[in-house]
Amino acid sequence: MDGLAIPEGKRGQRGWQKRFSASLAYASLACSLSFWLMGALYYLQVGLRVRIPGLRWVDSIASWQWVLFEAFALLLSIVAAASGLFFGAKLWQIALPMALLMFLFTYYVMVS
Repeated sequence: MDGLAIPEGKRGQRGWQKRFSASLAYASLACSLSFWLMGALYYLQVGLRVRIPGLRWVDSIASWQWVLFEAFALLLSIVAAASGLFFGAKLWQIALPMALLMFLFTYYVMVS
């Protein structure tokens, strides 16, 4: 029975490939969710008329820049999915659909 157990040195360790895929997936999720954070900050400044010093740049982000930013998040998630398929990482299964939906939503909102 001792021959079937996972050795102590290998238990819980992940290879650099899985960490690389997970890092790309986390970056993609952060890019995808930043659209909602910037929307909330914009609503605070414009809708509720709360001026936060140092956040004037929120008003100056153009719509085409958001579409490019979400396209970058989609690219990150595609690379995370490709590396996750080969190396067994699983976070890309959340990051890829989220990035695709956010890209399509952002494209719809900003272009129309």
